[in-house]
This record gives sequence, structure tokens and C-alpha cells, in this order.
Amino acid sequence: MATSVPPPDTHAVPVKERDESLELQPFLDEIQGDAVMHSQGLEAREAASAVFCSLARRLSDGEDVKLFRALPGGIGAILGACSVHRGPSRAKRIGRDEFITDIADHLNIKPDQAFRVVTAVFTAVRDRIPEDEVAAVASQLPADLGDLFRRPV
Repeated sequence: MATSVPPPDTHAVPVKERDESLELQPFLDEIQGDAVMHSQGLEAREAASAVFCSLARRLSDGEDVKLFRALPGGIGAILGACSVHRGPSRAKRIGRDEFITDIADHLNIKPDQAFRVVTAVFTAVRDRIPEDEVAAVASQLPADLGDLFRRPV
């Protein structure tokens, strides 16, 4: 005699989370776990978008596409979601401090908090792309920013 198993209650999970890819939600959860995110009331998607937006504008047009494609399951789509710095990449080489200031301005937070956000996002990205892509991205950044992207936290 077969037992009937009720279908899962899809309404128990918010639509936003149901629509996320299996790789994207853990990525966002990892970023959201940083204490600065909670203390500043920031959302992981917003933080990732700000960092990706600034990072993509520092990379050549080809490298930003390679990074987009290297990120699994919808994570790379955040790269294209920026409306603050929209436009073609000009591979503008700025140092770590200016990059951090850009993120602070984008998210309306203090630079020391922006540093923590950048570190959390870079770590989450680095954990999900091949080592050769980490090296390729870092090579296009000024030394101090490239070191921040490369270094394990």
C-alpha cells in the first residue's frame, strides 16, 4: 500500500529565496554573516553589487566578462546589476584606499566599514572561482588592491 506524501509547502519559503540559485544564496549568506553587515543594516546583495560594480570598472572589458562567467549559478549576474557606475569599463587603476572610499560612498558607510564589506565580498568571490581567475583579476588591479583581492582572510 503506497503512502501519500504531501507536496512541499512552497509558500513557507519567501519567493525571493525560492528564485535564488543554489549557489547564490550561500554566497549571499556568507557575506551577510559579517558583523558590519548587521551593524550597518546592509543587505548582502547590495554590498556585493557595490563591490562588483566598482571592481568591474577596474577590469578590462574581457576580464570582467571572464569573472562574470567564472562565478557559479547566478552570482555573476550581480556584476551587471549596478546602476551607480553603469557604462563601459575603462579599467581605471585606482588604489585600495580610493576603491574602499568608492564603496563607502556607494553604500553610505564609513571607510573602515567599507573595508570590511570589501573583504567579505572578495573572500566570498575568491572561494568560488578558479585560482587562475583570482590571479587574472588581481593582475589587473594596482598592487595594494590586487593583494587585498588575492589574500586569504
